[in-house]
Amino acid sequence: MTALTTGVVLSGSLLLIPEPLGRPGIALAQPTSEHPSSASSARLPVFGDRGPAVRALQNALIARGITVNGGADGIFGNGTRTGVQSFQTRMGITPTGVVDVTTAHLLGLAPAPALPARGQRGDAVRALQNALIARGITVNGGADGIFGAGTAAAVAAFQTGRGSSATGVVDITTAIALGIAPGATPTTTPATTPTTPTPTTTPATPTPTTTPTTTPTTTPAGTWPARGQRGDAVRALQSALIAAGVPVTGGADGIFGGATERSVSQYQRSMQLRITGAVDLWTARLLGLAPSPVWPSQGSRSDDVRALQRALVSAGIVLPGGADGIFGNATATALRTFQQRRGLNVTGGVDLHTAALLGLGDPAAPGTSTPITTTPGTTTPNNTTPGNTTPNNTTPGTTTPGNTTPGNTLPPATMTVFPVQGPCWFTDTWMAPRSGGRRHEGVDIIAKTGNLLYAVTDGTITRQFFDRPGSLGGNALRLTAADGTYFHYAHLSAFAKGIGVGSTVVAGQVIGYVGNTGSSSTPHLHFEYHPGGGAAVNPFPLVRAINGCRVTTPLPPVGGGAPSTSSTTTVAPT
Repeated sequence: MTALTTGVVLSGSLLLIPEPLGRPGIALAQPTSEHPSSASSARLPVFGDRGPAVRALQNALIARGITVNGGADGIFGNGTRTGVQSFQTRMGITPTGVVDVTTAHLLGLAPAPALPARGQRGDAVRALQNALIARGITVNGGADGIFGAGTAAAVAAFQTGRGSSATGVVDITTAIALGIAPGATPTTTPATTPTTPTPTTTPATPTPTTTPTTTPTTTPAGTWPARGQRGDAVRALQSALIAAGVPVTGGADGIFGGATERSVSQYQRSMQLRITGAVDLWTARLLGLAPSPVWPSQGSRSDDVRALQRALVSAGIVLPGGADGIFGNATATALRTFQQRRGLNVTGGVDLHTAALLGLGDPAAPGTSTPITTTPGTTTPNNTTPGNTTPNNTTPGTTTPGNTTPGNTLPPATMTVFPVQGPCWFTDTWMAPRSGGRRHEGVDIIAKTGNLLYAVTDGTITRQFFDRPGSLGGNALRLTAADGTYFHYAHLSAFAKGIGVGSTVVAGQVIGYVGNTGSSSTPHLHFEYHPGGGAAVNPFPLVRAINGCRVTTPLPPVGGGAPSTSSTTTVAPT
């Protein structure tokens, strides 16, 4: 499938981005003698402008992998406008090419726009509430324009449905997904229109493309947007995919074509749902386009609990006491075991993703997941790798080669090259506790910013992530081998020239540089190992077996990889 690719189009020596464009030490190509200034100091740059503010914009775009024809020349022309549009499309913002406050904030050029916050009242809060209601989220008190506990709970429910941290706070990512951020693609009914499912003021006849449609973005089960359709419901789907980290070629254009179908398949693959490319109930729920039922919780007794317990037993989880309909410690423990096996957030409770993979609520619905015992877990929606783009993931019904399906005798790919240029240091921190109830699913290799990062095996770059506010992994890459096994690299300071989604690399090729982006307290590489494309497995034994931390001489350039520009010694001091 066609995916967003990245590439720095400028050539020349490396440049460190001055503040406030990004973290110190982020490398860009192209020499310059002028110090970029923040675009937020006066007004945001507009088409036709020239000067340091435009150059700051161009450098910020390039640092995020956006091609700017002409480079950072300080002239806001067609090349820069096209670059802004590409960035806006990637982020789920209407691709106007105009630098609005949301675009500027996401580029690190301006403070966050004013968003509704708890305790506030007014039209902005009412717009938030209407946007939530349009997505099937219950807001206690309705769209009353008061941001109280009911609205905070509704925001948290929407965030949970998208697989993000349920804070109840409207951050920029949540605002974009809801379509209420300045410049975001509007996918909800306006705050002044009724929120009833059936429009009463607009005839159900085709309208000109310049007239907004009043079709709600949520639809009854079985009537989700389908291939060939156009309109706001499709645009809402595309915006939700983009907000979940899945690129949609063409952006949120409201047209459900092959690109959108492939993106839906990609999202379904990453969430371990049946891969059809069609929007079913579970896909809609996980994207925040459909309301989520209330799931059983610890201490409750009911037939719903019994159904949960039977699903756990069917998944091969040992449950002392069996399906007795009582949600006690045994059921919570069984849930934790299931969640750990599937690579989910281990809570012992039933969240939306756990329910989807257990097939709860709607066992006959199109979106019910495939049998639990035949599909190994992939990534969790709360980690740093949304949107699995492993090759072949867009073919309905396919499974990842090299997994643990009975009868598969091929061993999964493994690493043949140490991933970090020395000197470096690491220890076994597998499953160590992390904030938000998470567990560490990799090994941290500590090294100085700028040390080379190597491809540990032959493969393809199937996913690329860019540092932005709230990002856990910061700049990150996924390297996938031919059998579906993938390695995840996180917290990079920069990507190697020419490295992006779709790049074919060979073992030992330079693919990036050690950094400290995302949720990180020191420069290091967070490194994960997913055999067969399934759940993470402790990579420490593999890393320890090769251990190249004392090797500081760059590996010979291969496959276009760039050698280090600094002189090094052969072996670091012990």
